[in-house]
Amino acid sequence: MKKNLITVIILAICVVNLILNILLVFVCMPSAKKTNNLISEIASVLNLELEGGDEAPAVALENMATYNVDAQVVNLKDDGSGQSHYVQVGLTLEMDNSTKDYESLNTVLQESGGAVFDEARNVIQNYTYAEVTNQNTQDEIKKQILESLQKKYATQCIYNVSFNKFTTQ
Repeated sequence: MKKNLITVIILAICVVNLILNILLVFVCMPSAKKTNNLISEIASVLNLELEGGDEAPAVALENMATYNVDAQVVNLKDDGSGQSHYVQVGLTLEMDNSTKDYESLNTVLQESGGAVFDEARNVIQNYTYAEVTNQNTQDEIKKQILESLQKKYATQCIYNVSFNKFTTQ
C-alpha cells in the first residue's frame, strides 16, 4: 500500500511538472523570442553604425600611397595652469593613387609640405594638454585634420591621417 501511494504521488508530481513545462513553453518562450529578436535588431543596427561610420574607405593595397610630414612642435591652448604645454607631432597622410587627382595632389604636397602641417597646427592649437593626451580626442583631431585637408585641396584622394610621432609635454 505504501509503494502504491508513493507511486501515485510521484505520478502526480510528474504530471504537474509536465503541465508546468507546457505552460513555460507556451507562455514564456514567445516573449523570450520577441526579446531575442529585439536584441538581434539592435545589434544589427549597432553593427551597421560601426561598419559604416567614419571609417577610412577600403583602398586596395596596390593603390595605397603615403606622404609623411616631419615632426614639429605645436603650442597647445592655455589650460589656466600657468604652464606652457607643447606637442611634437608628425603626420602621415594616406592617399589613394588610383584617383584622377593623385598626381597633381602629390606634386602639390611635395612642394608645399609646410602648408599641410599648418592645417594640422591650426587644428591642434585649439586643444589643451589634458585634451590631447586623451585617445578619443586624438582620434577627433585626426578627423578634423583630414576634413581640413580634404577641404583645402578639394580632394577625396586623402582618406586617412595618422600620427607618426606624438609626444606631449
